[in-house]
Amino acid sequence: MVENANKEAYSDEIDLYELILVFKKRIRYIVSVFVIGIAIAALISFLMPNIYQARATLWVDSFLTQAMIKNLKANQSVKDGRLSFIIPLQQNRPSDVNNLSLSILKSVEFQKKVSNKIRQTYGLIDIPPFKADIDKKTGSIVLTSEQRERKFGELILQTAIEEFSKELDKASLAYSEVLASEKVRSDKSKNFVLYVVENPNSSETPVKPKRMLIIAVSAISSLFAGIFLAFLVEWWSKAKRD
Repeated sequence: MVENANKEAYSDEIDLYELILVFKKRIRYIVSVFVIGIAIAALISFLMPNIYQARATLWVDSFLTQAMIKNLKANQSVKDGRLSFIIPLQQNRPSDVNNLSLSILKSVEFQKKVSNKIRQTYGLIDIPPFKADIDKKTGSIVLTSEQRERKFGELILQTAIEEFSKELDKASLAYSEVLASEKVRSDKSKNFVLYVVENPNSSETPVKPKRMLIIAVSAISSLFAGIFLAFLVEWWSKAKRD
């Protein structure tokens, strides 16, 4: 009785020698799937168009004094919160002004405005949006645009910078009007100043597609697929014999 139980236990175990025999017997399936997978991945990756990334770096400074900010915060409630969009959260962090600017750059309305501006000038139909993020190390605003044409990406970012400068002028005007209504001393100079740290430029090498990565992932996937096919064929062959 104990011997029968041991036989059943050993029969459920995987025999390494049998696995090697299956690999050796069905090696052509594994190699075929592996080679075909790599060939298809290489063909598709080289047929995909090159994508170039354009980049620009911005910084926005605010010249609001601490007294002005305190006064605006004190009167914010009676203005139905209409200044909540442009008041920095913390007075000692200039990067908050850039976070403030980021909300403008990422707004759907602003993205449409940039697209319409380019469409009116060049008659383009489909214009992918650009991206805006905050650099965690410097706190500056980084604009990126990925396009098939290098110069087209730079053109999108340049248009975005021009339109963004206009939006900052509008924000400065809104500040000046409120400060004047609250009898706070303010000259009519700009409250926000836009610095273009890095003009729009694009990389000479494409950022997409990552051909070597695509081929490597396809090679691993094809290898596993080939092994699976080998065991499937071996199982089907035994089932037919039985």
